[in-house]
Amino acid sequence: MGFIACSGPKSLISLKESAANFSTQGNYTQAVEVWKQYFNQQTVEETDGASFASAAQAAYLAGDINLALKWYDEARYKNYSNEEMYLTLAKIYSAQDNLSKELSALEFYLKNFSQVSDEVYNRLFNIYFEIENYDEALVAWDKLGSGLKNELSNQLKYFQINLEKENSEVNDSLAQIILEKDPQNVAALEWIAKKYYWQAENRYQEQMEKYNSNKTTRQYRILLEELEKVTADFKKALPYFEKLWELNPGEKYASYMANIYARFGDQNKSDSYKKYIN
Repeated sequence: MGFIACSGPKSLISLKESAANFSTQGNYTQAVEVWKQYFNQQTVEETDGASFASAAQAAYLAGDINLALKWYDEARYKNYSNEEMYLTLAKIYSAQDNLSKELSALEFYLKNFSQVSDEVYNRLFNIYFEIENYDEALVAWDKLGSGLKNELSNQLKYFQINLEKENSEVNDSLAQIILEKDPQNVAALEWIAKKYYWQAENRYQEQMEKYNSNKTTRQYRILLEELEKVTADFKKALPYFEKLWELNPGEKYASYMANIYARFGDQNKSDSYKKYIN
């Protein structure tokens, strides 16, 4: 194509139309060249922000990231913004591993535009998780659609957040969901194993203390009833600890296993696990 050499309003309009046409056709490299000629024919002060933003988008799609950022900066200097611009900026900063600038772009988008996609909320959730801003991560999680909430990678992050926030009820159900998808997930196995273990052990200690301070027939009967519940919870904990032991045999889980079998009255098995305790 021969570019228009003369300057003037009609020439500028023709150049903008040509650049737009090249972009529509997917010829972004040619569109960028036309935009360059357009900008060469007038000063920055005379150029509107929308033109810089359109040119920046063409440069991004042409693979010229530095030029895209330069023109986007010009658009922002003109106080111009649109949805495509900030979504593209977020993608650029993500590719550059510039988390703070990516987050700024997405937060600007969230604040200024009404149509926020699941993709944006998902990225915000992941960024907030990465920078350990768990309160904002939970806000973003609530906005996610069911499809993204059901992705294992997101559920694992959500699980970790709720561990940090001590939201036990959430993780009680979430741990089971995770194990259905990943039966060897250590965090979920430990959550359930320790939940039942400490439920049992705390009940055991409490009831033994009550009985030792009041050794009556009635209190003994209560103790026996409570010990049945203790045994039931230890039995629930045991399969999870056995799985953890298969994954990582050694001291980390040995004390739990030793104590469970001691409560069952199986001293031989209890002693076999005590050997791993330093």
